[in-house]
Amino acid sequence: MLRVLCFVLFSSSLAANEVKNEIDKVLYGYTSLSESRAILEKLEQGMPYKNGLDDARVMTFKCWFSDVTTSIGLLHYNAFLNNAKPIIHSSSSETLKQDLTACEAFQEYNQGNYQFAATLLTPITQNSANTQNPEELNAIATANTVLNRIYLALGNYEDAFHAAQKAYQLFEKSGNSYEQALALKEIADIHIALYNFDLAIEQLQRSATELAKFNKQEHYKVIDQLAFAHEKSGNFPKAIELYQSIKKDVRSYESDNGYAYVLIKLAELYTELDQLNAAKSYLTAVDKLKINDSWITTLLTMTQAQWNLKSNNLNAALTLFNMLQTEQNSWPVSFKERYLNFASLVAEATNDSSLHINAQQQLITIVKQKQKDIANNALISARLNFNFEQQKREITRLEQASALQKELLTVAEDKAFWQRLTLIIASVCLFLFAIYTFKQVRQKKYYEILALKDELTGIANRRAIMNLKRKVMQKNQHNSQVSSLISIDIDHFKAVNDQYGHDIGDELIISVVNTIVSTVRCSDMVGRVGGEEFLIVLENQTLDNAKEIAWRIRHSIAEKQHTSLRVNATVSIGVIEISQQETAEQAAKRVDLNLYKAKENGRNRVVV
Repeated sequence: MLRVLCFVLFSSSLAANEVKNEIDKVLYGYTSLSESRAILEKLEQGMPYKNGLDDARVMTFKCWFSDVTTSIGLLHYNAFLNNAKPIIHSSSSETLKQDLTACEAFQEYNQGNYQFAATLLTPITQNSANTQNPEELNAIATANTVLNRIYLALGNYEDAFHAAQKAYQLFEKSGNSYEQALALKEIADIHIALYNFDLAIEQLQRSATELAKFNKQEHYKVIDQLAFAHEKSGNFPKAIELYQSIKKDVRSYESDNGYAYVLIKLAELYTELDQLNAAKSYLTAVDKLKINDSWITTLLTMTQAQWNLKSNNLNAALTLFNMLQTEQNSWPVSFKERYLNFASLVAEATNDSSLHINAQQQLITIVKQKQKDIANNALISARLNFNFEQQKREITRLEQASALQKELLTVAEDKAFWQRLTLIIASVCLFLFAIYTFKQVRQKKYYEILALKDELTGIANRRAIMNLKRKVMQKNQHNSQVSSLISIDIDHFKAVNDQYGHDIGDELIISVVNTIVSTVRCSDMVGRVGGEEFLIVLENQTLDNAKEIAWRIRHSIAEKQHTSLRVNATVSIGVIEISQQETAEQAAKRVDLNLYKAKENGRNRVVV
């Protein structure tokens, strides 16, 4: 109900029993926003209906279209609410009352009244939802969706996740696959807030797949969020691909402001990739649009400034930069970080040491806070990584347990009632015990996996990578296969720590690891064996193949700017092919020896 989409034209006169069907078209994802408003207008024209329940349905439906972001809109909403409550409460429909309360909480949330909104939702969200009625399930699920947004706004990520998860489960139980897909987007928003971009991408991809079955408007909104997640994870080409895929639909459904946003994002990303002609074409297209949104204008100014600086149009870049300086206080942290990085580049171009120092100091503060936030939310993030397929299986088990309970009523008439009852109860108990045992085993396995991961980078730690190396060498001896090792060390890492601090050093390590992981195969294992030293186990890879991979890694790292301060880095690499006869310790010594040779011979090289 939080999003309304796709309209099918219907006759000017509606029978009372058709009101629910028309509203359901919206609630189950078959209408666009404009088409949904047309449905509402048509329904309002038909009031009052012979059946007072239909009047209550229309009023509840209308609530979600209210705009409380302006003083006039808020005035109209309050007048509407005073008129709607008596109509809805006189309908004797508990579901409609819950729906109106959820909408009222949603509008309080839009006004920033988070605690009051949460209080309104408490009687609904604490409902055990034992009903099988789809309308009741949807009402409770919608309330949990609103509660998720409230918790997310308050920074309470774990409670936000649990509310979104409950909404997902209830929508699934009600058969509302449209809102179920939107619940995945809500969960993805939580992961984005926690910097878990890979998890966010996973959920958004699932959401987009499902929403493709409904309407284009909600589908492209999810694709937009998916593009943003890829952008934040550093995958600019994928983000560009996704933004380009929704251009046509955004142009069809959105105003010039919305269409301009997509074009500006494309220009920004192409600028980051130094594809300035492509970026310019999108900026030119934006110039032809009528933009009246101040935030869109700010995004455009920043992107134009960055493009001009990269195009060596320093005077134009400075003019735009000066325009931006007066607006900083209203910016979100992510955009301010972008601005400060740009300010550093401007300072370098103009030899303004004062500006450069100031920008770097502010960037360091932001980066430290970001690192702190990531560290503080690490455990929360781990707990929120649930598997939706597993979730579906668990819901199926619950449905099976419910079927068993119904069977109890049937066998009550049987002469052997007590015997069969005992048997069924025992089966249910065993079933529940099996679920409990499975969850315990899964949890134990999860923590075992955590114990084998490097805390900073998420890749295998020293213990895990060494164990894997031994297993691969055993397989080599048994199967006569050929495998290789690559040892990598970041050059002059101590100097980075000394100059920029350990936070930036950690950023560099993470960036290097991400580059390595993106270069090797999914089957290749990458592990951190020391502070700035890494080991790659290449199973079924010859020395020539390993050498080629090592050269790609060295080149990719050297060509890339790392960390929020755009620090350059190189690596030294040693490569060996594992001998059938040698021990794990001998192989380790050989690859380390080649690594030392690479460092002794001038660093930023590969020694085989």
